[in-house]
Amino acid sequence: MLEILESPKHLVAMKLSGSMTADDVTKAYEATNAALANNERISFFADIEDSMNLTFEGMVKDVVNGIGQIGKLSRYYRVAVVTDKGWIGAMARVEGLVFSSIDVKVFEPAGRDKAFAWASEEPAPLPKPEEPTASLHFLQTTSENVVAYEVNGRLREKDIKHAVAELKPYLEREGKFNVLARLKDFNGFDLTSLLDDDLAKTKYRALSKVEKYAIVGAKPWMRNLMELISPLFSAKVRVFEPNEEQAAWDWVGASQALLAEKSA
Repeated sequence: MLEILESPKHLVAMKLSGSMTADDVTKAYEATNAALANNERISFFADIEDSMNLTFEGMVKDVVNGIGQIGKLSRYYRVAVVTDKGWIGAMARVEGLVFSSIDVKVFEPAGRDKAFAWASEEPAPLPKPEEPTASLHFLQTTSENVVAYEVNGRLREKDIKHAVAELKPYLEREGKFNVLARLKDFNGFDLTSLLDDDLAKTKYRALSKVEKYAIVGAKPWMRNLMELISPLFSAKVRVFEPNEEQAAWDWVGASQALLAEKSA
């Protein structure tokens, strides 16, 4: 059976003994979801008696419910397991290795109070995700009629909006301009960036405004694609190998100015 114990609001504490049925497993997950609904992160305390065993229906229920918790693992802070069953302690330690973001400790029954106190400590806040660095950088050039940029990584929505803003003045003025693109490590697009309405408008307007488009360092599949579709556009498109970058600059009629790059 499973008994839910009194504990701080961020701690799901339980005592397990005898046969653990599907109903017991459901009770454990309901307590977990209730704690998650009211706390950014939660911890667990499990006091497992010698008599505890999980019935077959309980095992099936545990697997089914456990799958639904995978996306919430980052919100689990600590797990304290009190047991003198070696195999349970070993499994808990293995889970601590697999789910390395969760701090798992196994305690002997004599250390029950210590285990409860450790699990009761206030969880540290969830680490804030790091803002992805810009993958697109516009380069200063020696000609006002040449736009150059470098791509290093995956293009995200923020990169696309930055590109649209940089190109807008060139699209609104009289005359054509040339473009040089240096691809260092282009890893594709995020889907949301491709659906940007401003991007679609900019690409359409650029078809008649760009005279020469040099691409340096394109991957083989991209090089083959550009060579295949370039006859369809009025702009002259040429693909250069990385060691041919100077030839690319010469072709568009400029060079890179020794100034800081313009990032998003």
